Amino acid sequence: MEKKKIGAEIRVLANLIGRNFNEINSGDECYDLTGPQSLILAYLYKHQNDDVFQKDIELEFNIRRSSATGVLKCLEAHDFIRRESINRDARLKKIILTKKAHEHREVLERHIDELEKILVRGLSQQEIDDLIKILGKVKRNLE
Repeated sequence: MEKKKIGAEIRVLANLIGRNFNEINSGDECYDLTGPQSLILAYLYKHQNDDVFQKDIELEFNIRRSSATGVLKCLEAHDFIRRESINRDARLKKIILTKKAHEHREVLERHIDELEKILVRGLSQQEIDDLIKILGKVKRNLE
């Protein structure tokens, strides 16, 4: 019996998560948001009283500058965010949620919760805790 490769299993899992999230989103007002866009919006909701910049997104999600730029440009084009210069440094652009983003918050958070419930279905709390711990170790191995 061939030993399964962890990297391949994680890649398949990432694809399945993306596909499931897209299915959850379809038929709702947030249907055109991708998983990464939705997670970034959720982060912005959580930190809406803080000054959040692109660099914060890059660090939180461990993504490259070009990836963050692409996602943020898309969110801006769909009127979910706007970027505003700050007084102390015009080069820094604070990310601000728009009215449209606030209107979609409840639906988006419901979609994320729904996906989380699917992910942990059939797992005990101990298994969930162990999985999070193991994934943290794998992530640190790659950083």
